[in-house]
Amino acid sequence: MDGIQRAGTNTARDASLLDARARTAAFTSLRPALDALAAAAGADPRLSSDAHRVLRAVTRTHPADTLALAGLAARASTPKTRIPDALHELEARGYLARLTHIAPHLAAALPTPTQSTRPTTQVESYNQGDS
Repeated sequence: MDGIQRAGTNTARDASLLDARARTAAFTSLRPALDALAAAAGADPRLSSDAHRVLRAVTRTHPADTLALAGLAARASTPKTRIPDALHELEARGYLARLTHIAPHLAAALPTPTQSTRPTTQVESYNQGDS
């Protein structure tokens, strides 16, 4: 009976290792598509430097990283108060939709871009419509 308990314990430990390995493999397989998305955003003159940095931080996410507002701000070297605006900008330009297509688990983990407290001006509304 003692051998059965140890086997069960080892199996549980092995399963958690497999989960971590599977997660790492999934992130590794997505890397080329995520890098291409970050490169496309980097070449897009319509995006602010905040939006570039935020998307780059998201696409360079590792399995153990968090996409909570504070963690994302730190990894993007962007003030926490500007993250929602950067996400809104990425959403308006279609980059979050592309991220969702490539890595839905990353897009779902992002803070919502509607958390912005800055109202959109009429000029911004007009410019967002011509994306």
